[in-house]
Amino acid sequence: MSTTPERSLYTLARLQYFDPSAFVSPDKETQKLCDFILALALIYNDFCDLLFIYDLHLKNPPAHDSPKVSTERGHYIGMQLHIMRLIYSLFRETLYLIKGRKEIVDSTAFQEIYRSLSKEDKACWSALVTAANETAGEATEFNIFLETIRSKVTFHYVDISHISNGYRRHFYGEDGQKRQDAFISRGMSMSEERFYFADAAIENSMKTWREGREEEFRKQTKEYSQNIGAAIRAIVNNFIQNVRNVAWVDYT
Repeated sequence: MSTTPERSLYTLARLQYFDPSAFVSPDKETQKLCDFILALALIYNDFCDLLFIYDLHLKNPPAHDSPKVSTERGHYIGMQLHIMRLIYSLFRETLYLIKGRKEIVDSTAFQEIYRSLSKEDKACWSALVTAANETAGEATEFNIFLETIRSKVTFHYVDISHISNGYRRHFYGEDGQKRQDAFISRGMSMSEERFYFADAAIENSMKTWREGREEEFRKQTKEYSQNIGAAIRAIVNNFIQNVRNVAWVDYT
């Protein structure tokens, strides 16, 4: 039996701890701020996890000599679409969180945190607030990206018209003539069966709002996720250390 320790896929910094009272307060308004920052911390973790999964996925593509139409390639593309949808949905959830907590974002306590941010983090956070509140902002690429996510992206299953429309566009031309066959892997378990035709439907649906800029959107998605992560990280750390006056302690 090997005694060599397994190397972690993460490159996390050393472990530290702090008093959990940082997120608990008898004051009602302060507790609202605590809850908001805690939610941002979870969003930060979610972005980290999804970006990690996405990078791991990209590092394990199908073999170069695999057929263009194959179960391996179909599964790979389907998983990539799913990860991207989760990231886009997280962008939307972040905007919804901010929009629903306007009184907290505008509070004196939070504005003190905001003033402590770097120029880049301030710009990122301001763009999020602008998009969340649906107010006009400077026409930067980031603002345009957020507005697209807020107004055009939907992956809810309540309204399924975008899935149906994507299916029709993918498999049928404007003249109603079939463009290609629909594919499926039929098996006896979830590890054996996949509905590639459903992946094709959502892929086409996504193309309609990415407007032929799929590769650009993929690059922007990673870049902007990292930017949001940096801003949230600064907000959370400042809140714990400076607003709540709680110190970090190295775990030994």
